[in-house]
Amino acid sequence: MISECGREQDLLDALSARRWPERCEEELCAHVASCAVCADLVDVASAFLDDRESAWREARVPPSGVVWWRAQLRAREEAARAAGRPLAFIQGVAASLAVWLVVALVRTVPASYVSVFRAWLREALPDVAITVPDVARLTAALPLSVLLLVGAWLLLTPIGIYFAVKDE
Repeated sequence: MISECGREQDLLDALSARRWPERCEEELCAHVASCAVCADLVDVASAFLDDRESAWREARVPPSGVVWWRAQLRAREEAARAAGRPLAFIQGVAASLAVWLVVALVRTVPASYVSVFRAWLREALPDVAITVPDVARLTAALPLSVLLLVGAWLLLTPIGIYFAVKDE
């Protein structure tokens, strides 16, 4: 059964102000001696207050300069992370577009061009030297749309990177 006493708040005030029991009024001391609820409150609250005092004594607060330096360091790290997010997003979009471009290019190449490309690879790989006639044969085998897409990609990638990293 939980019971209450009307003098609990007075006792808590005396305990938190460190007036218990020396600088406390005699009436409150007499009441605590006769009231079981207030006697238990003195035991429990004294333990909590002693624990709080020991925590205050043991606390090691760093100097203000260290706190300021850490706050500045954290702010710089957060700013760097925030600045890197758009660039990471652009890189992800570029990688995704590159994969889709490769898939689209592979799907648009007719079977006859694939056989020409395989024959060209068989001829070119043993030599290891790529000559201008080899490149000319390769470009003749590829459709014009593929060359335009690769050229646009090579042209627009540096522009996209420029806009992603430029200062505002």
